[in-house]
Amino acid sequence: MSYVYLNGDFIKAEEAMVSVFDQGLLYGDGIFESFRSIGERIYQFPQHYQRLLQSAAALCYPRTFTQQKLEAILMELRARNNLNDAYYRITITRGKGQVGFQRELENDLTCLVIGREFQAVDSAFYQQGIQLRVAQTRRNAPEAISPKIKSISNLNSLLGRLEARAAGAFEVIMLNNKDHICEGAASNIFWVKDKWVFTPDASTGLLEGVTRSTIMRLCEESLNLRVITGEFKLQDLKFADEVFITSTSLEVMPVVKVDNFTVNQGLVGPVAHHLRDELHRDMGKSA
Repeated sequence: MSYVYLNGDFIKAEEAMVSVFDQGLLYGDGIFESFRSIGERIYQFPQHYQRLLQSAAALCYPRTFTQQKLEAILMELRARNNLNDAYYRITITRGKGQVGFQRELENDLTCLVIGREFQAVDSAFYQQGIQLRVAQTRRNAPEAISPKIKSISNLNSLLGRLEARAAGAFEVIMLNNKDHICEGAASNIFWVKDKWVFTPDASTGLLEGVTRSTIMRLCEESLNLRVITGEFKLQDLKFADEVFITSTSLEVMPVVKVDNFTVNQGLVGPVAHHLRDELHRDMGKSA
């Protein structure tokens, strides 16, 4: 029997309901953020909380929780659901409203928080590496939809994931409208050449992942690797010693193939392994 937090109450998951007039359902008018906890410690919580505030401000939502209040909600879910290493998602929408774009926008927000045990992907992927597909779907232009909003209206990424599934790939690389490498459907991308690590710059329109920032820090602090951000073309990947993607749930995932191009003769390189070890140490768990 699992519990969720919905609009001020902890209730059984199967009893949780939102209105059919919720603006998140009708218009995708909502934001979300994901967190992980290792034991009682929520990893990188202040950074995730600040990004939640950033998304809320962009949509003119009032502040729903203080950082302390949200942390208390997550810890209560951890206790009620008997979680050890947990994965949480908070979803906030504009709440119950009306149909039509002339509608009133001043509604009570809907807030849902879900917590479950963290489920890592098959460890074989970390040993053997994964394949990426270059998506035909382009990342939304930052001039159209700000990448600083972590929106539940995520059809762009969903189309990319459908392309990956149709191609039998694990994830996609999404280009922007200028043919520059941007990010995955739900991940950030890095590649290594000699003692340099490269990753697309925020100017490409990517969502600046919290794990992305952590990996950039660990590259320089722990592995003595210089990180270079910029605008890059797919051709740049063909000169890489190794490629990997990062996210809150995937951590550091090595890539051995991009479309028909094989990276490092199909072998997983050492940097991805070392970075995942360092990330685990940073998270306060054994590598």
